[in-house]
Amino acid sequence: MIHRYLCAALAAGLLLAGCSGSTQVSLTGNTPAQFSHVWVTVSGVKFNTSATAGPDDSGWREFDFSTPTTIDLVAANSSNLSALSDSLKIVPGTYSQILLIPVDAYSPLSTSAQNAGAIYNFEADYVNSAGTTVQLPLEVLNPDKGLGIPTGLKVPIGNVTAALAAGVAGSNGVGSTASGLGTTTTEGTLLGSTTGTPSGTTGTTGIGIGSTSSLSSSSLSGPANQFAVYMNGTTDLVPFTYSSQAGILLSQHASAYDLSKSGGISGTLTLTNITTGTSGLPSIGVSAEVLSADGSRYVVVGSTTVQADGTFTIFPLDASKNGTYYDVVIHGPGIATIIIKSVVVTLPDTSNTLSGVGNNSSTSTTATATNTLTNTATTTTGTTGTTSSTSGGVTANNVVEIGTLTPRSATSYTANLATTQAKLPAGASIGFYQTLGGKNTKPYVIEQAATDPFNEVLYIPQALSTGTIDSGTWASSGAAISLVSAAPLQGAGNYDVAGVAPSYASVTFNRLSGPASSSSTTTLPAQTFTVPAMTLASGAGSGTLTASVMQATAGKYDQGQLLVSNNGTLVAQVPLAGAFSQPDGGTVTLSVPAGTANSLYYLSVRAWNSSNPAPKPDGSLARQWYDTPVDMRSSTTGSIRLTVN
Repeated sequence: MIHRYLCAALAAGLLLAGCSGSTQVSLTGNTPAQFSHVWVTVSGVKFNTSATAGPDDSGWREFDFSTPTTIDLVAANSSNLSALSDSLKIVPGTYSQILLIPVDAYSPLSTSAQNAGAIYNFEADYVNSAGTTVQLPLEVLNPDKGLGIPTGLKVPIGNVTAALAAGVAGSNGVGSTASGLGTTTTEGTLLGSTTGTPSGTTGTTGIGIGSTSSLSSSSLSGPANQFAVYMNGTTDLVPFTYSSQAGILLSQHASAYDLSKSGGISGTLTLTNITTGTSGLPSIGVSAEVLSADGSRYVVVGSTTVQADGTFTIFPLDASKNGTYYDVVIHGPGIATIIIKSVVVTLPDTSNTLSGVGNNSSTSTTATATNTLTNTATTTTGTTGTTSSTSGGVTANNVVEIGTLTPRSATSYTANLATTQAKLPAGASIGFYQTLGGKNTKPYVIEQAATDPFNEVLYIPQALSTGTIDSGTWASSGAAISLVSAAPLQGAGNYDVAGVAPSYASVTFNRLSGPASSSSTTTLPAQTFTVPAMTLASGAGSGTLTASVMQATAGKYDQGQLLVSNNGTLVAQVPLAGAFSQPDGGTVTLSVPAGTANSLYYLSVRAWNSSNPAPKPDGSLARQWYDTPVDMRSSTTGSIRLTVN
């Protein structure tokens, strides 16, 4: 069984560095302790200047990789950035969308994924309660349409060759041979922007930074622009069950950061007496939170997991306001939550330091710049009989320290949505909130869990701490923080709960009361709860999508789901058993947000026969996606006819 912390936090970053029309693309992963691998295979990337263009609209600049690249988001953990491709020749300009083109989990296995030891191109490996590693396909919605990410990428003319992409060793980004992404790539130290003196050293190591030629003074012609895209696995990795089979769906909700206007927050936990998970890592997450736009509650804008040595770094975080305040929430079912208020991440000044250390380098270059970013190499060994994979990572040193903290242990209980819960949007997650005492305080997100979209409950009941909260206020980087212990306004072990979904408004809370405990209690009873019905956000209308569904071979499948998505994000779903039971097919309807820029929907189907529901490679599970979209950007109704082959 997949542990709840399977979905605690996954961050994925796309690093884009313009250099005289040359762009680098990278990924970073923030994965929880129970993951052994999260393999992501990408075949290309697209850019568009329009913020509203659909994947089939005009204006996309497309870059297909010569061969697909596979990244392990676990190996790229803790704010590292691992390169997907190097030196894309993108025309200078401002780009409002990035589209990653994934290689579907069930497509023929790419060489890079095979070399990594994966059995699927997109794959999530986790350690079950028996300590056994399980490999599952990570299903992507309409993979041919890509994963759309809003951004504000500016690629100027004469931009510096950026030494930011973390080289990923081996053929196409993975393997045991440290050859970087280029054929003869170089790296070194880039201390500069518009001017500087090349001062390199020669060596035998490097990680594929820059293009396939050495960095030189002639390439230092302007300041670098680097962007990162962040995903949160609490909401983006969605475990589910169908006919007693387990699965994981990727439903992405990404946001972009300009790294020249970003920073990070780091700290250390003393883990004495804290129980670790089956992988040896603590089941503790750390979130950076800010007030929501309506001021009603805090929302998570960055997260990470605590490493085996107790350290953590949340990166990137926006610092464009030259003094952005974040509250840091350190949480987990086995500890008393810690909240550090008013941590300030400042805007970098005019001189950054970019540096790189790795394998096969021949050149270093020095100049002037901002915000220390260090490229380091980490080595991980696959648990599935594969070659070792070395992954370089770019980490941010423009971070503030909250120092060393010692969490208190706490008992926990589990909670799940009641079967009487009113229907939620298919892409919803559940937030569990607590509020500090004091004037005008607002509730913090303590835990968050994606709902199983097909069974409309949490795949794994959420584990919740019964402890009180330790809180304090940050004063300066590394300074000791005085903590005060007190029960939240809800009461120790009690939480306010609500649903969260794109295009839906913040709603009022329901109260989840924890079970009574005593000194003789060893296992606290599980609880059930409901959340208030969710309403559409301002500007979104209520739409009805109608689909006529028939099978090419009548009776081949008796079970299925129709999935509606936008840019790789799940929006709605409906069962297909009724339509499949009709010889000539049937009609299903779905309620979806309409009248917004995101109301361009693509559809896909999962279909199986209940007598043999196991997934491929035996072919009994069919996944099919359709090229024709349903455009409800200016309409409250839409329809489509689908044939399931």
